[in-house]
Amino acid sequence: MIIKQKLDLNYTLSFGKMTSWVFGLSEGKAIALKCSQCEKSFFPPQRICDCTSSKNEWIELSGKANILVKTSGVDGDFAIAKFEGSDNSAVVKLKGFKIDEMNGKISSCDPSQPSLNLIPIKSRND
Repeated sequence: MIIKQKLDLNYTLSFGKMTSWVFGLSEGKAIALKCSQCEKSFFPPQRICDCTSSKNEWIELSGKANILVKTSGVDGDFAIAKFEGSDNSAVVKLKGFKIDEMNGKISSCDPSQPSLNLIPIKSRND
C-alpha cells in the first residue's frame, strides 16, 4: 500500500562561519581565510589549516584566477582555478569563456544560491 501525502517544510539555514565567504561571493569578492599560525591563505576557505590550526582571519583577495584545467558538460563549463593570493585551488563555473582564455575574475552570484563563478578578464586593467 502507498499513501500519498504532501509535506511542506520551511527552513532557515545559517552559513555559520562561512557567512563572510558567501556574502563575498554574492558581491563578486574573493574572501579567503588566512591561517594565523602558518599564514597560508585558502579560497575557498578551510576552517582547519593544513598545519592543524583553527586560528584564522578573513582577508580579501584580488579575485583574479588562472585556470589550470577546463571541462565542459551538460551542466555548463567548469574549471579548476587558482586564485591570486590563495594556497589552494577551487572548482569554478565558467561564464563566457572562449576556448583559449585561461584567466578570469570572480563574478557576483545570487546570495540565495551561492556559487563560485568566473568571467574572462578582457583587458589588462581588469
